[in-house]
Amino acid sequence: MTRSRGMQALIDDGVFLAYEAQLALADRFEDHEQWNVDLAAGQFHFSGSDPATFPVQFLGTAAPGPRSWLWGWANPGQHPEQVLTAAAATRALGERYDVPELVQGEVPFDGAADDDAVRTGYQLGWGLSIAARLASGTWFGYNADVGGGTRVWLLLEGLLFDAPTVPRMLRVFGEGIRSIDVQDHRRAVASWASLRGAPWDGRTLTLSGGTITIEFDEQGRLRDMQATASS
Repeated sequence: MTRSRGMQALIDDGVFLAYEAQLALADRFEDHEQWNVDLAAGQFHFSGSDPATFPVQFLGTAAPGPRSWLWGWANPGQHPEQVLTAAAATRALGERYDVPELVQGEVPFDGAADDDAVRTGYQLGWGLSIAARLASGTWFGYNADVGGGTRVWLLLEGLLFDAPTVPRMLRVFGEGIRSIDVQDHRRAVASWASLRGAPWDGRTLTLSGGTITIEFDEQGRLRDMQATASS
């Protein structure tokens, strides 16, 4: 789907840290399909073998019926303000940098067939959630089908990252650029390093346990990665 330039830049800036957060969430809650959310109370609960409760932020929903994303703040009074602060921060970011996808209450998406619409809606939601994570500083998110192909997108507060390791980041970089269209891979790596405070000289990333040397092509797209373990 077509994105504005500002939206694409936000995806490039946040995709790798967002993807790292998703892998960490899956590591900690392998049975995380068992969940429930109480927006009135502002809480999200994993109820599997490792139960946990987190403060929650409601971003919005992507629905294949109307083929549109609806931001949480677009229905005034439907949800408590305390679960909409991340969505409101995302809207403010869109207003500041003129990103239309972040300031329109309802964002349409394409999809001729229902299956196409579901996939396109997921991609739109993933991209908008990346922007929301940048805007709010809350990086761990959850999304789920709530019926009829409609997906709800949430952010979970109170979770922390582990130190990034070479094996994990090889996976994050390799899979992250396939999770959504990332145009400037060099910018994406540099942004991840800045957000995580990891030393990066434009070619080599220094992490716990070793380094990753990354080669880019003339268009700034990731071409090759070589890992070296610390002695």
